[in-house]
Amino acid sequence: MLSYDVLIAGAGPAGCAAAYDLAQGGRRVLLLDRRIFPRHKACACGLTRKTLTALRYSVEPVTERVCHEIVLQQATDDASRREVRVRTPNLICAMAVRERFDAFCLQQTLAAGRNGGSVVLLKIEGIAAIREGGDGVELDVETAAGPQTFTTPVLIGADGSNGQTRRLLYQQHEPAWYARGFALEACVPYSVLTEPLPDGDAPTDLVFDFAPLPGGYGWLFPKGDHINIGVGVFAPSAESVDISLKSVTRLLLADYTLRKLGVDLGAIGAHVTGQYLGMGGDSYVPRGRVLLVGDAAGLVDPLTGEGIHSAIVSGQAAAAAVLSNAKDIASAYARQLRPLQRTLAFSARAARSFYRDPERGFRAMRHPLLRRIILKTYADGLPPTKLVAALIEQFV
Repeated sequence: MLSYDVLIAGAGPAGCAAAYDLAQGGRRVLLLDRRIFPRHKACACGLTRKTLTALRYSVEPVTERVCHEIVLQQATDDASRREVRVRTPNLICAMAVRERFDAFCLQQTLAAGRNGGSVVLLKIEGIAAIREGGDGVELDVETAAGPQTFTTPVLIGADGSNGQTRRLLYQQHEPAWYARGFALEACVPYSVLTEPLPDGDAPTDLVFDFAPLPGGYGWLFPKGDHINIGVGVFAPSAESVDISLKSVTRLLLADYTLRKLGVDLGAIGAHVTGQYLGMGGDSYVPRGRVLLVGDAAGLVDPLTGEGIHSAIVSGQAAAAAVLSNAKDIASAYARQLRPLQRTLAFSARAARSFYRDPERGFRAMRHPLLRRIILKTYADGLPPTKLVAALIEQFV
């Protein structure tokens, strides 16, 4: 059996964030993934200021556009369209394509390492079994060359909402706290647009449109040569989760694209892709020597659908717990993760309130202070305690 200081299942943002810090901290890391990079991943890939701050390196080489304005819309048609704009001279979000962003982060991670630390990438076909003991973990994986078994003091599960780590850890049953959203997206080249876009609908702004479906929104994210357009449910109704998720259909996306951009997705041969989003992670309690991060831990923000920031922060939190040499690694990780979980718990409450009555939310957002707070929360990650304090100071 081969042994490493840490095994990480999944080489996306969460896995790379953990591996990078561990290698810089002198640990030997084996990074496992089923895909060959670069690989396609359904994701709008807007990198907020808080995400750029959390990253250990600049991602300017894969940044295609920067945005300075958020446009929040509720537009069933042009006549009934209402919107709120939040603008700043500073960058709100950097735009990248997820395929290139992930490949770049992996490249930086494989080059990391100090004091004997290193990262090795291994392509696998899948994970067959996880056996957890008092002082370590055994991991059986399938590779093209045949089955292999690895041992490690700690396994980090960073393999996403559909990953095997969480399912094996919980004996194939989803834990009660885990929830899912779902989103579909397509890429529309600027070259196929037949007429100028309505003011504020791209290609210079982030557009969130809360009209297409309950519990979620449609979006327009501008890239270098195309617009990423999508629809998703991020706060499905607890009484009808399956119905909420099934409302996100290719037909809905096609109709939305035709209405917003005047483009027939079928006519241009657009590739529509979907992705489940892991949520509910504010209630995740780490246990044993298998630590879940990112979507695998349900850490997507249920209000905004943003997942990359939580992936990076949770990956770094898991690495910090390992580097602390704590005897109880799960408790150490829980402490590191707590600030992020508090923010996500606040987002979950806000999502239930906002998506229950978006019109009320739009009325509230006409207040200039609330618009500034939205900007600070979305772009900079203003902690909930400071958000509440700002509201109390203004209105009480």
